[in-house]
Amino acid sequence: IHVGGVLYCRMNNVGGWGVPLMLHMWYMGSAFVTAINDLHYVAHYQVSNNQKSHMFRSELMNGFCRYVLEPCQGFIPEFWLNHHVLIHHKESNGPDDIQGVTFFERKFYNFIWFVADLPLQWYVRGPVHHIKNGSSKIAMEMIIGCVIYLGVGVKLTMWDPLSGALLFWIPHIVRMMCFNAMNEYVQHALVDGRSGQPEAPANNSFLLLHPIEGDDIAFGLKDRPDNFEERWHAVHHNFPHKGMLGQDKLAPSVRCNLVFDTSMTQFKMALLTGDMMTLAKAWRPGYTFEGAKNAKVSPFAESDQKLSLEEKSKLLKSFLLPAYSLEEMGDWIEKPRFPFNCMELGPMQKVIKQM
Repeated sequence: IHVGGVLYCRMNNVGGWGVPLMLHMWYMGSAFVTAINDLHYVAHYQVSNNQKSHMFRSELMNGFCRYVLEPCQGFIPEFWLNHHVLIHHKESNGPDDIQGVTFFERKFYNFIWFVADLPLQWYVRGPVHHIKNGSSKIAMEMIIGCVIYLGVGVKLTMWDPLSGALLFWIPHIVRMMCFNAMNEYVQHALVDGRSGQPEAPANNSFLLLHPIEGDDIAFGLKDRPDNFEERWHAVHHNFPHKGMLGQDKLAPSVRCNLVFDTSMTQFKMALLTGDMMTLAKAWRPGYTFEGAKNAKVSPFAESDQKLSLEEKSKLLKSFLLPAYSLEEMGDWIEKPRFPFNCMELGPMQKVIKQM
Protein backbone atom coordinates (compact mmCIF):
# COMPACT_ATOMS: atom_id res chain seq x y z
CA ILE A 1 0.00 0.00 0.00
CA HIS A 2 2.76 2.41 0.97
CA VAL A 3 5.10 1.84 -1.98
CA GLY A 4 2.35 1.38 -4.58
CA GLY A 5 0.29 4.27 -3.23
CA VAL A 6 3.16 6.77 -3.20
CA LEU A 7 4.33 5.78 -6.69
CA TYR A 8 0.79 5.94 -8.11
CA CYS A 9 0.23 9.40 -6.65
CA ARG A 10 3.54 10.76 -7.94
CA MET A 11 3.22 9.23 -11.43
CA ASN A 12 -0.34 10.48 -11.86
CA ASN A 13 0.03 13.74 -9.96
CA VAL A 14 -2.65 12.76 -7.45
CA GLY A 15 -2.79 14.66 -4.17
CA GLY A 16 0.34 16.74 -4.75
CA TRP A 17 2.81 16.13 -1.93
CA GLY A 18 0.13 15.87 0.79
CA VAL A 19 -1.41 12.47 -0.01
CA PRO A 20 1.96 10.69 -0.45
CA LEU A 21 3.09 12.25 2.82
CA MET A 22 -0.06 11.02 4.60
CA LEU A 23 0.56 7.49 3.26
CA HIS A 24 4.12 7.74 4.48
CA MET A 25 3.11 8.93 7.94
CA TRP A 26 0.61 6.05 8.27
CA TYR A 27 3.29 3.60 7.20
CA MET A 28 5.96 4.94 9.55
CA GLY A 29 3.54 5.08 12.50
CA SER A 30 1.99 1.64 12.10
CA ALA A 31 3.16 -0.75 9.37
CA PHE A 32 6.83 0.21 9.73
CA VAL A 33 6.77 -0.58 13.45
CA THR A 34 5.15 -3.98 13.05
CA ALA A 35 7.67 -4.92 10.35
CA ILE A 36 10.65 -4.87 12.72
CA ASN A 37 10.68 -8.66 12.96
CA ASP A 38 8.16 -9.76 10.35
CA LEU A 39 10.96 -11.16 8.16
CA HIS A 40 13.13 -12.28 11.07
CA TYR A 41 11.99 -15.87 11.20
CA VAL A 42 12.20 -16.36 7.42
CA ALA A 43 15.95 -15.91 7.88
CA HIS A 44 16.18 -18.24 10.88
CA TYR A 45 14.51 -21.05 8.94
CA GLN A 46 16.58 -20.33 5.81
CA VAL A 47 19.80 -21.56 7.46
CA SER A 48 18.47 -25.13 7.47
CA ASN A 49 20.13 -27.40 4.90
CA ASN A 50 16.76 -29.09 4.43
CA GLN A 51 14.73 -27.03 1.97
CA LYS A 52 11.50 -28.48 3.43
CA SER A 53 12.39 -26.81 6.72
CA HIS A 54 12.49 -23.32 5.19
CA MET A 55 9.71 -20.88 5.96
CA PHE A 56 8.11 -21.29 2.52
CA ARG A 57 8.29 -24.33 0.28
CA SER A 58 8.83 -22.01 -2.66
CA GLU A 59 12.36 -20.66 -2.66
CA LEU A 60 11.04 -17.91 -4.93
CA MET A 61 8.89 -16.73 -2.01
CA ASN A 62 11.82 -16.96 0.43
CA GLY A 63 13.93 -14.95 -2.01
CA PHE A 64 11.13 -12.40 -2.44
CA CYS A 65 11.21 -11.80 1.32
CA ARG A 66 14.97 -11.30 1.40
CA TYR A 67 15.46 -9.30 -1.79
CA VAL A 68 12.21 -7.30 -2.06
CA LEU A 69 10.30 -7.08 1.20
CA GLU A 70 13.34 -6.42 3.38
CA PRO A 71 14.53 -3.46 1.24
CA CYS A 72 10.95 -2.13 1.18
CA GLN A 73 11.09 -2.10 5.00
CA GLY A 74 14.32 -0.08 5.09
CA PHE A 75 16.75 -2.98 5.49
CA ILE A 76 19.59 -3.77 3.13
CA PRO A 77 18.91 -6.99 1.14
CA GLU A 78 19.28 -10.17 3.22
CA PHE A 79 19.96 -8.23 6.41
CA TRP A 80 18.19 -10.72 8.65
CA LEU A 81 19.94 -13.76 7.18
CA ASN A 82 23.48 -12.53 6.56
CA HIS A 83 23.79 -10.07 9.45
CA HIS A 84 21.45 -11.07 12.24
CA VAL A 85 21.34 -14.86 11.95
CA LEU A 86 24.75 -15.74 10.49
CA ILE A 87 26.70 -13.21 12.57
CA HIS A 88 24.84 -12.06 15.70
CA HIS A 89 23.21 -15.37 16.65
CA LYS A 90 26.30 -17.33 15.71
CA GLU A 91 28.67 -15.14 17.73
CA SER A 92 26.16 -14.46 20.58
CA ASN A 93 27.46 -11.02 21.57
CA GLY A 94 30.97 -12.44 21.80
CA PRO A 95 34.30 -10.94 20.68
CA ASP A 96 33.57 -11.55 16.95
CA ASP A 97 30.00 -10.24 16.99
CA ILE A 98 30.01 -7.04 14.94
CA GLN A 99 26.70 -6.11 16.59
CA GLY A 100 28.18 -6.65 20.06
CA VAL A 101 28.31 -3.98 22.74
CA THR A 102 30.22 -5.91 25.40
CA PHE A 103 33.66 -4.38 24.89
CA PHE A 104 32.70 -0.79 25.80
CA GLU A 105 30.86 0.81 28.71
CA ARG A 106 27.19 1.25 27.93
CA LYS A 107 26.36 4.90 28.53
CA PHE A 108 24.69 7.58 26.45
CA TYR A 109 27.92 9.12 25.17
CA ASN A 110 29.05 5.76 23.79
CA PHE A 111 25.55 5.03 22.49
CA ILE A 112 25.88 8.03 20.15
CA TRP A 113 29.13 6.65 18.73
CA PHE A 114 27.58 3.19 18.48
CA VAL A 115 24.78 4.67 16.35
CA ALA A 116 27.42 6.34 14.17
CA ASP A 117 28.89 2.90 13.46
CA LEU A 118 25.67 1.43 12.02
CA PRO A 119 26.36 2.42 8.37
CA LEU A 120 29.83 0.87 8.64
CA GLN A 121 28.40 -2.19 10.36
CA TRP A 122 25.79 -2.77 7.65
CA TYR A 123 27.86 -1.93 4.58
CA VAL A 124 31.46 -2.72 5.55
CA ARG A 125 31.88 -4.88 8.65
CA GLY A 126 29.29 -7.45 7.55
CA PRO A 127 30.96 -8.41 4.26
CA VAL A 128 34.43 -8.24 5.87
CA HIS A 129 33.29 -10.63 8.62
CA HIS A 130 32.13 -13.22 6.10
CA ILE A 131 35.29 -12.88 3.98
CA LYS A 132 37.48 -13.47 7.04
CA ASN A 133 35.43 -16.53 7.94
CA GLY A 134 35.77 -18.05 4.48
CA SER A 135 32.27 -17.18 3.26
CA SER A 136 33.29 -15.10 0.25
CA LYS A 137 30.13 -16.07 -1.62
CA ILE A 138 27.93 -14.57 1.10
CA ALA A 139 30.14 -11.48 1.21
CA MET A 140 29.80 -10.97 -2.55
CA GLU A 141 26.00 -11.41 -2.30
CA MET A 142 25.96 -8.70 0.36
CA ILE A 143 28.16 -6.31 -1.62
CA ILE A 144 26.20 -6.75 -4.86
CA GLY A 145 22.88 -6.50 -3.02
CA CYS A 146 23.91 -3.27 -1.26
CA VAL A 147 25.21 -1.70 -4.49
CA ILE A 148 21.95 -2.49 -6.30
CA TYR A 149 19.92 -1.32 -3.31
CA LEU A 150 21.71 2.04 -3.14
CA GLY A 151 21.56 2.35 -6.93
CA VAL A 152 17.78 1.92 -6.90
CA GLY A 153 17.51 4.54 -4.16
CA VAL A 154 19.63 7.05 -6.08
CA LYS A 155 17.75 6.39 -9.32
CA LEU A 156 14.39 6.78 -7.58
CA THR A 157 15.54 10.05 -6.03
CA MET A 158 16.74 11.38 -9.39
CA TRP A 159 13.33 10.57 -10.91
CA ASP A 160 11.36 12.14 -8.06
CA PRO A 161 13.05 13.48 -4.91
CA LEU A 162 9.87 13.16 -2.82
CA SER A 163 9.42 9.50 -3.74
CA GLY A 164 13.09 8.88 -3.03
CA ALA A 165 12.80 10.45 0.40
CA LEU A 166 9.54 8.74 1.38
CA LEU A 167 10.25 5.29 -0.05
CA PHE A 168 14.00 4.95 0.39
CA TRP A 169 16.03 7.42 2.43
CA ILE A 170 13.71 8.03 5.39
CA PRO A 171 12.77 4.34 5.96
CA HIS A 172 16.39 3.24 5.51
CA ILE A 173 17.94 5.83 7.81
CA VAL A 174 15.25 5.48 10.48
CA ARG A 175 15.45 1.67 10.36
CA MET A 176 19.23 1.67 10.63
CA MET A 177 19.99 4.59 12.93
CA CYS A 178 16.93 4.42 15.20
CA PHE A 179 15.17 1.06 15.32
CA ASN A 180 18.10 -1.25 14.71
CA ALA A 181 20.62 0.78 16.68
CA MET A 182 18.29 0.88 19.68
CA ASN A 183 17.57 -2.86 19.51
CA GLU A 184 21.21 -3.92 19.19
CA TYR A 185 22.25 -1.67 22.06
CA VAL A 186 19.42 -2.29 24.55
CA GLN A 187 18.95 -6.02 24.02
CA HIS A 188 22.45 -6.81 25.31
CA ALA A 189 23.41 -3.70 27.27
CA LEU A 190 23.38 -5.56 30.58
CA VAL A 191 26.05 -8.24 30.73
CA ASP A 192 26.75 -10.24 33.88
CA GLY A 193 30.40 -11.15 33.42
CA ARG A 194 31.05 -12.39 36.96
CA SER A 195 31.19 -16.04 35.92
CA GLY A 196 33.61 -15.39 33.05
CA GLN A 197 30.94 -16.35 30.47
CA PRO A 198 29.60 -13.05 29.13
CA GLU A 199 28.73 -14.72 25.80
CA ALA A 200 26.06 -16.95 27.42
CA PRO A 201 22.47 -15.78 26.75
CA ALA A 202 21.74 -16.34 30.45
CA ASN A 203 24.24 -13.56 31.21
CA ASN A 204 23.59 -11.05 28.41
CA SER A 205 19.88 -11.29 27.55
CA PHE A 206 16.80 -10.42 29.58
CA LEU A 207 13.23 -11.40 30.39
CA LEU A 208 10.70 -8.66 31.14
CA LEU A 209 7.58 -9.68 33.05
CA HIS A 210 5.34 -6.80 31.94
CA PRO A 211 4.12 -6.05 28.39
CA ILE A 212 4.07 -2.45 27.19
CA GLU A 213 0.98 -0.66 28.44
CA GLY A 214 -1.73 -0.13 25.83
CA ASP A 215 -1.51 3.65 26.12
CA ASP A 216 2.14 3.50 25.02
CA ILE A 217 1.30 1.69 21.77
CA ALA A 218 0.60 3.56 18.55
CA PHE A 219 -3.04 3.69 17.43
CA GLY A 220 -3.89 0.64 15.35
CA LEU A 221 -1.46 -1.64 17.19
CA LYS A 222 -3.55 -2.33 20.30
CA ASP A 223 -4.07 -5.98 19.37
CA ARG A 224 -0.36 -6.73 19.07
CA PRO A 225 1.04 -10.13 20.10
CA ASP A 226 2.28 -10.58 23.65
CA ASN A 227 5.91 -10.44 22.51
CA PHE A 228 5.42 -7.49 20.16
CA GLU A 229 8.27 -5.58 21.81
CA GLU A 230 10.51 -8.67 22.24
CA ARG A 231 10.41 -8.65 26.02
CA TRP A 232 11.39 -12.33 26.14
CA HIS A 233 14.77 -11.80 24.48
CA ALA A 234 16.54 -14.59 26.38
CA VAL A 235 13.90 -16.97 25.03
CA HIS A 236 14.66 -15.82 21.50
CA HIS A 237 18.37 -16.58 21.85
CA ASN A 238 17.65 -20.03 23.25
CA PHE A 239 14.87 -20.83 20.77
CA PRO A 240 15.61 -18.68 17.68
CA HIS A 241 13.13 -20.54 15.47
CA LYS A 242 10.24 -19.89 17.81
CA GLY A 243 7.92 -17.16 16.52
CA MET A 244 6.82 -14.15 18.52
CA LEU A 245 3.68 -15.86 19.80
CA GLY A 246 3.98 -18.26 22.71
CA GLN A 247 7.43 -17.28 23.91
CA ASP A 248 6.00 -16.73 27.39
CA LYS A 249 5.35 -20.48 27.52
CA LEU A 250 9.06 -21.15 26.98
CA ALA A 251 10.32 -18.61 29.52
CA PRO A 252 10.21 -21.10 32.45
CA SER A 253 12.69 -23.37 30.64
CA VAL A 254 15.26 -20.62 30.03
CA ARG A 255 18.16 -19.89 32.37
CA CYS A 256 18.34 -16.13 32.92
CA ASN A 257 19.25 -14.06 35.96
CA LEU A 258 18.38 -10.75 34.26
CA VAL A 259 14.64 -10.88 34.93
CA PHE A 260 12.89 -7.56 35.50
CA ASP A 261 9.36 -6.84 36.67
CA THR A 262 8.93 -3.98 34.22
CA SER A 263 8.04 -3.21 30.59
CA MET A 264 10.27 -2.59 27.58
CA THR A 265 9.53 1.15 27.57
CA GLN A 266 10.71 1.59 31.16
CA PHE A 267 13.62 -0.80 30.61
CA LYS A 268 14.92 1.16 27.60
CA MET A 269 14.57 4.53 29.28
CA ALA A 270 16.42 3.32 32.38
CA LEU A 271 19.31 1.97 30.29
CA LEU A 272 19.61 5.07 28.12
CA THR A 273 19.52 7.44 31.11
CA GLY A 274 21.65 5.25 33.35
CA ASP A 275 18.86 4.99 35.94
CA MET A 276 20.04 1.83 37.65
CA MET A 277 17.91 2.45 40.74
CA THR A 278 14.74 1.99 38.67
CA LEU A 279 16.13 -1.27 37.31
CA ALA A 280 17.24 -2.35 40.79
CA LYS A 281 13.66 -1.99 42.05
CA ALA A 282 12.41 -4.14 39.16
CA TRP A 283 15.21 -6.75 39.20
CA ARG A 284 14.15 -10.24 40.26
CA PRO A 285 17.38 -12.30 40.56
CA GLY A 286 16.71 -16.02 40.69
CA TYR A 287 13.12 -15.53 39.58
CA THR A 288 11.28 -18.83 39.21
CA PHE A 289 8.34 -19.01 36.80
CA GLU A 290 5.26 -21.01 37.69
CA GLY A 291 5.77 -24.56 36.49
CA ALA A 292 9.53 -24.13 36.10
CA LYS A 293 11.91 -26.87 37.12
CA ASN A 294 13.97 -26.13 40.20
CA ALA A 295 17.18 -25.72 38.23
CA LYS A 296 19.54 -23.13 39.66
CA VAL A 297 19.22 -20.01 37.53
CA SER A 298 22.56 -18.47 38.50
CA PRO A 299 25.28 -19.30 41.04
CA PHE A 300 24.93 -15.71 42.24
CA ALA A 301 21.12 -15.62 42.46
CA GLU A 302 20.82 -16.27 46.21
CA SER A 303 23.40 -13.66 47.15
CA ASP A 304 21.89 -11.15 44.69
CA GLN A 305 18.49 -11.54 46.34
CA LYS A 306 19.91 -10.45 49.69
CA LEU A 307 21.36 -7.19 48.36
CA SER A 308 19.86 -3.83 49.29
CA LEU A 309 18.48 -1.59 46.55
CA GLU A 310 21.64 0.51 46.62
CA GLU A 311 23.80 -2.60 46.31
CA LYS A 312 21.65 -3.95 43.47
CA SER A 313 21.89 -0.62 41.67
CA LYS A 314 25.68 -0.63 42.02
CA LEU A 315 25.89 -4.23 40.80
CA LEU A 316 23.66 -3.54 37.78
CA LYS A 317 25.81 -0.53 36.95
CA SER A 318 28.82 -2.84 36.86
CA PHE A 319 26.97 -4.95 34.27
CA LEU A 320 27.30 -1.96 31.93
CA LEU A 321 31.10 -2.18 32.03
CA PRO A 322 33.18 -4.02 29.41
CA ALA A 323 33.39 -7.79 29.73
CA TYR A 324 36.03 -8.12 26.97
CA SER A 325 39.28 -6.22 26.61
CA LEU A 326 40.41 -4.92 23.23
CA GLU A 327 43.02 -7.70 23.18
CA GLU A 328 40.23 -10.29 23.38
CA MET A 329 38.13 -8.67 20.68
CA GLY A 330 38.22 -9.69 17.04
CA ASP A 331 40.17 -7.25 14.89
CA TRP A 332 36.97 -6.05 13.20
CA ILE A 333 36.93 -3.11 15.62
CA GLU A 334 40.20 -1.91 14.06
CA LYS A 335 38.93 -2.09 10.46
CA PRO A 336 38.13 0.80 10.47
CA ARG A 337 38.92 2.03 13.98
CA PHE A 338 36.29 4.78 13.82
CA PRO A 339 34.09 5.30 15.78
CA PHE A 340 35.33 2.99 18.52
CA ASN A 341 38.46 5.08 18.99
CA CYS A 342 36.14 7.92 20.07
CA MET A 343 34.47 5.89 22.83
CA GLU A 344 35.22 5.90 26.54
CA LEU A 345 35.67 2.16 26.99
CA GLY A 346 35.66 2.21 30.81
CA PRO A 347 37.15 -0.25 33.34
CA MET A 348 36.75 -4.00 32.90
CA GLN A 349 34.27 -6.12 34.83
CA LYS A 350 35.82 -8.42 37.39
CA VAL A 351 35.44 -12.18 37.10
CA ILE A 352 34.91 -13.56 40.60
CA LYS A 353 34.91 -17.05 42.03
CA GLN A 354 31.49 -18.64 41.69
CA MET A 355 29.64 -19.06 44.95
